[in-house]
Amino acid sequence: MIERNHPVSPTAPTTEQEPGEPAAAQSVPPVFDDPATVQVLRGQIDALDAAILRLVGERAQLSRRIQIARLNAGGTRVELGRERSIVEHYRSALGNAGPGLADAVLRICRGGR
Repeated sequence: MIERNHPVSPTAPTTEQEPGEPAAAQSVPPVFDDPATVQVLRGQIDALDAAILRLVGERAQLSRRIQIARLNAGGTRVELGRERSIVEHYRSALGNAGPGLADAVLRICRGGR
């Protein structure tokens, strides 16, 4: 299980946020974690990476089923309009890094590694 309420918060503000003040404008102190805390945090990252890999595998299986269904119906294996909307969704959620991640996920899920 991933520990979500760890006592160390690298983004904990030092002052109260003023109404209407954007979160990015808050002062954030540097965090100097001890080696034991770093190990705990790395363990959490490892657990998240394992979950991401599992989810991408599940997505790839669903994608293959959709590709087969489309081909059996006389369609194409890849639907470019759908892929463009997925890339845009990732861009909206993650900014400039989103399209690169979306492209990697789509490439894995369409069978090309």
